[in-house]
Amino acid sequence: MDRKTMQHIYEPFFTTKGVGKGTGLGLAMVYSIIKNHCGFVSCNSELGKGTIFKIYLPATSQGNL
Repeated sequence: MDRKTMQHIYEPFFTTKGVGKGTGLGLAMVYSIIKNHCGFVSCNSELGKGTIFKIYLPATSQGNL
């Protein structure tokens, strides 16, 4: 994706899809959930080649939550 698109990917209701093809909430929800768990998301993209998202979460010693 291009830089202009990347600047908006975590905004609620931002989508590059046509009307009726999506709400644009997916990445906004992921970003919010990860931030609320003290983590972060990185995004690297090359136009015409692909996009990689990496999700980082803190380690915990609490076992199963």
